[in-house]
Amino acid sequence: MNTLCAMCGTGVERLRSTRVYCAVACRMRAYRLRRFGPLRRRLPTPPIAHQARQCPPATEHDISAAQVRPIPLAEAKAIIERHEWLGKMPAVAVHAFGIFFSERCGGAVVFGPEYTENIGVWSRYGFGGKIVALLRGACEPWAHPHSASKLIRRAMALLPDRYRVVTATCDAAAGEVGTIYQACGFDYVGQMYEGTRALIWWRGKIVSERQAKQRFGTEGRKRLAALGIRSHLVPRRTRYFAFRGSGREQAALRAAITDRIKPYSKRRP
Repeated sequence: MNTLCAMCGTGVERLRSTRVYCAVACRMRAYRLRRFGPLRRRLPTPPIAHQARQCPPATEHDISAAQVRPIPLAEAKAIIERHEWLGKMPAVAVHAFGIFFSERCGGAVVFGPEYTENIGVWSRYGFGGKIVALLRGACEPWAHPHSASKLIRRAMALLPDRYRVVTATCDAAAGEVGTIYQACGFDYVGQMYEGTRALIWWRGKIVSERQAKQRFGTEGRKRLAALGIRSHLVPRRTRYFAFRGSGREQAALRAAITDRIKPYSKRRP
């Protein structure tokens, strides 16, 4: 019986039912990640983010004349599914905005609830009821190179007044370091929690551990491997924050995470 290595994804001839790794090196690598986390062994970062790999050089458009306005979720979905790394919309999306060049939509961003808010994670920082997550975003290849930064900042200004904190995450598995959030003036806090997470492929798409548990009844990598579902460990996502409101309001909200703010992460050569 052949299956896939639970660490590197290569083919494994299963001589016994308990074998899930192709070699001792993969088995030890998985142990080190479980025992010590990503700080002991850093997974290689792709040289460029997924969206940048997908897009050829953009044609010139007048960015000063571009307009940002709300769009239907269906219109945002068409762009997200074509160009975003995960290739799908979030499970729950609330607000969508697009950037338009002469009535032609050149990109979209989607905002939704920060999933851990309902278990009180953000109440300790005073963000409860005020936080929204930037969940997806992508631009068309022909859009102006500065379309993404203008789209994000203008879209934030158009959000309902009750939102005072905007958060976004970056995935090292997609080669992301958050360059666009740095350009937009977000604050970088890195990983909120140490450890790793599983990257799970099913039917050519990436699913979260939560979705895997709902669909297959387990999120354990060994049990998923026994079902023929490929996964491997990657670092947890890193996080950025931006704030809205008056200067005094922004300063008060930012003070809650001041001790967590770090220098911007840079792409390693």
